[in-house]
Amino acid sequence: MNRKIQKKILVLIKDLESRYGRPKNDRNFELLDVLIETLLSQSTTDHNRDLAFTNLKKTFPDWELVNKASEKKVSMAIRSAGLGNQKAKRIKSFLKFLKRDYGFLSLEFLKKKDTQFCVDFLTKHKGIGIKTAYVSLMLAANRDVFPIDVHIHRIMQRLTIIPKKTTAEKSHSILAPYIPKLRAHEFHMNLLTFGRNICKSQNPKCGECNFNKICNYFLEKK
Repeated sequence: MNRKIQKKILVLIKDLESRYGRPKNDRNFELLDVLIETLLSQSTTDHNRDLAFTNLKKTFPDWELVNKASEKKVSMAIRSAGLGNQKAKRIKSFLKFLKRDYGFLSLEFLKKKDTQFCVDFLTKHKGIGIKTAYVSLMLAANRDVFPIDVHIHRIMQRLTIIPKKTTAEKSHSILAPYIPKLRAHEFHMNLLTFGRNICKSQNPKCGECNFNKICNYFLEKK
């Protein structure tokens, strides 16, 4: 384990906790709901994802109705999230798999399985990568996993915690050993807030950041 990376991670966790506190994960989510919502979040904003998910649930009050509906109708219901045809196809494909192989449309049984089983189960399906699986398991199954989205990936690269050309997918296995036990949810949520409000992709607020001394982005623009 690289001690410099370990130290940076611990400093980040402590600073962000003092800035934002410790977000709680005490809501009771259905795992399938969170998975579908996370699929909708790909390549779009949180606002558009929420609009699409709300409209999907309004149009089709249960997953059985989504499973029976045409891809076109599902695509129309989720169009605000973008890539409607692609996302509809992936949602339909996953629901058909569940219904065919398990006889029901629920993922609650995964809450009794170990985390690696759950990850393998989910990621074997097209469109469900490690981030989508981790977000779903973290939020709906209270698993101590650390999802890396575009905001977190950007911050980790700027702070040279991961190499510049490392993909977000690969970053999961690199960073996992450095995340203290039972702190993954807190760290993930605080980094999201930090990335959306301070360490933004364009025009980051470097004057409000405590990490300038270890930030490549800040040092290179000086």
